[in-house]
Amino acid sequence: MRFLPVFMDVTSGPIALVGASEHAVNKLRLLLAAHATVRWFPGHIDVADEVVQAAAGPGKLEVDFHDPLSAPLVDAIAVVSATGDGRDETISARAREVGIPVNVVDRTDLSTFVFPAIVDRGEVVVAIGTGGHAPVLARRLRESIEAILPARIGDLAALMGRYRRRVAAAVQSPRQFWQKVVDGPIGAAVLAGRLVRAEADLVRSIDNGGGRDPRSATGTVFLVGAGPGDPDLLTLRAHQILQDADVVFHDELVTEAVLDRVRRDAKRVFVGRRRGEPGIGQDEINKRLIEAAKAGRKVVRLKGGDAFVFGRGGEELERLREQHIPVVIVPGITAALGCAAEAELPLTYRNEATRLSFVTAHRADEAAGVDWSKVSDKETTVVVYMGLASAAAVRDGLIEAGRDPATPAAVLARGTRPNSRAVVGRLDDLPKLAAAAGEGPALLVIGEVVAHSKPWRETLEFLNAQVAA
Repeated sequence: MRFLPVFMDVTSGPIALVGASEHAVNKLRLLLAAHATVRWFPGHIDVADEVVQAAAGPGKLEVDFHDPLSAPLVDAIAVVSATGDGRDETISARAREVGIPVNVVDRTDLSTFVFPAIVDRGEVVVAIGTGGHAPVLARRLRESIEAILPARIGDLAALMGRYRRRVAAAVQSPRQFWQKVVDGPIGAAVLAGRLVRAEADLVRSIDNGGGRDPRSATGTVFLVGAGPGDPDLLTLRAHQILQDADVVFHDELVTEAVLDRVRRDAKRVFVGRRRGEPGIGQDEINKRLIEAAKAGRKVVRLKGGDAFVFGRGGEELERLREQHIPVVIVPGITAALGCAAEAELPLTYRNEATRLSFVTAHRADEAAGVDWSKVSDKETTVVVYMGLASAAAVRDGLIEAGRDPATPAAVLARGTRPNSRAVVGRLDDLPKLAAAAGEGPALLVIGEVVAHSKPWRETLEFLNAQVAA
């Protein structure tokens, strides 16, 4: 390790920047964003105003058009040179002579420090270095870290910093206290954006001596939407939470590929109901969530799609609130959006489909109980969740309510999964379409927008080819 990672206070003095190349402007933007005072020697006077404006930041900029080779450097805390010509060597030598750290862009042989790839989360900064040998690799690593690092982790660090001295004076074991803050409801509230509540809970916990508040022993329940099946459609927040869970309660709609994103040593509990088999019941699920949370665990209730779209997330939220258990909602891509996108099926369309209705009809009797007259208008797209077994009842209800039997219809089965299939046709053929789609979770989509979908276009192309042959 030639370059030791350190963090420099760039507000402690000016930084001399030499050059007007693209690299120099990028470094100017980075330094100003870090609140640095930059003394810039572009080397010529034709620096465009838009370049300076593009690099604007909270730092201070001083532009000096004198020859940088003779400019005084003694008061600079660092020198960055990005001329791209022979002046870089001269600048490097001058800085070394007076003992000032110097960076020459893309020339580690002339540098005493290098710029790492940076993940900036406010008070939390992650630096990735490859010794200046592989900046592209460093950027790839930065992208990976950005994907898993919570966006508000800097807010949590700032909150902890504000109360560090107070905790040290009031709490017997500050280290253990802060561990509980980071891993418990207070940390979860910060990462969810509820800063005022988090700070109030932190103050209360400090005033109680740290950890003696009965609520401090209670875990947090995360109601997480797993999306329609493809693990790459998990939100970043969902992925972060799954990696930090103690126990995960999941249903049948959550795929194995999604469950593979759960922390390896987390406990997984199936609480769903498979078709034709009895489930454990919603009351029992609520009971298990409450018990796990009161045992101090970080609990995830993982649901297919989104927890608040036919997922009973609202019921679970109410029961948990009644028990004063902290709850964090993590929305997911609901099946209608994910599966329709895969099929290139726009659920709304200007001047053609101006309304969208989500309906659930798991069984034929549920479909028969729906007031289909409310969605009989031609400009309404109807999406029926869990409607595979009730396709005939859905068809009958819509046609009786006035929908044209020739209305385009689609069955999107196992959407976003490797074995997904979309079958399209007319509303009056909906049961046949459902049978052709096969078993598994499926959506029924009825409306003119189906005719804009990829499966519809492919079907037309196939039929035209048959006619031509």
